[in-house]
Amino acid sequence: MTAQDQFSKQTFFQQIKEARLRAEALINGLTPEQLVKRTHPGKWSVAECLLHLNATGGIVQSFMAEAIARGKRENTVGTGPFDVGFKGRLFVWLAEPPPRIRLIAPRRVRPPARVDDPLKLLPDFLKVQDDWERLIRESDGLHLAKIKIAPRFSAFRARFAAAMPWMLAHQRRHLWQAENVKRQILSTASHVSAQAG
Repeated sequence: MTAQDQFSKQTFFQQIKEARLRAEALINGLTPEQLVKRTHPGKWSVAECLLHLNATGGIVQSFMAEAIARGKRENTVGTGPFDVGFKGRLFVWLAEPPPRIRLIAPRRVRPPARVDDPLKLLPDFLKVQDDWERLIRESDGLHLAKIKIAPRFSAFRARFAAAMPWMLAHQRRHLWQAENVKRQILSTASHVSAQAG
């Protein structure tokens, strides 16, 4: 079992810190109009990438909170390191950027057709990061390889130990996607400005 196959709290706290910094840098310098701008009709905007992360985070965090409560109720305790399992390794591999396979987001976590308040996205994203950290702390002392999250036939069903590395890889994927969108938007704006001058 390698370090990447284990539930590592310190690694996760560092990755969450990096996600906060990346999201803040991502929003910085973009107008509300640029945040919702798509560079291609079939691609998400910066705002849609963040909305997707916030929606996915909310759903998975509710599954994790339920799993923690169940683990404490049933006294499913243990000490790590906890193996994320084959499915967990596969989920992380699929989620890491750059994308190896294009996946269609489940309907309930797809961004809405219209983004009402793009400036609210960053505070919401930062709150999601707070909740990841809280759940890591609350899971302390539980046997995270034995506890499962999500209902039995859910697409999100996995070992608790797999949920954090998977979701943090998922964040990196969509932050990477949004950063590419931002680069294209700023490049186009710079090109138009140069032509106008």
